[in-house]
Amino acid sequence: MIVRNYIKGEELPEYLRTGFEVGNMPEWIWVVEREGKVVALFIAAPAHVVAILLRLLSTREAHPNDIRALLVKAMSDIKERGYKAYVTWLNPDRPAEAALLSIIQSGGGMQFPGERQVLCGGKS
Repeated sequence: MIVRNYIKGEELPEYLRTGFEVGNMPEWIWVVEREGKVVALFIAAPAHVVAILLRLLSTREAHPNDIRALLVKAMSDIKERGYKAYVTWLNPDRPAEAALLSIIQSGGGMQFPGERQVLCGGKS
């Protein structure tokens, strides 16, 4: 198992194609490669003084420890780049996202109280 940055233009399994990989920041995309295949993907982006955590996906071939290794490597790289905080959005009603919420909270992260609506624009 190898955790590394995405190489712009490399082929990804259909399930891991998000549209973000066609952008110009492959250094903000991390992948887990197992037996020569990409099995997990993590995408973040810089925003002033925080990193925005955008996507975390894995295929059925990924081992549960692959996700842990992916998060550890990405968050270490983000910290090395000088970012001391992060922000993300998730839905705690979805099991995988609830698991991530638990990981964030166990690492000292917090959840803002109250209901929130996520809005976006510019996507065609």
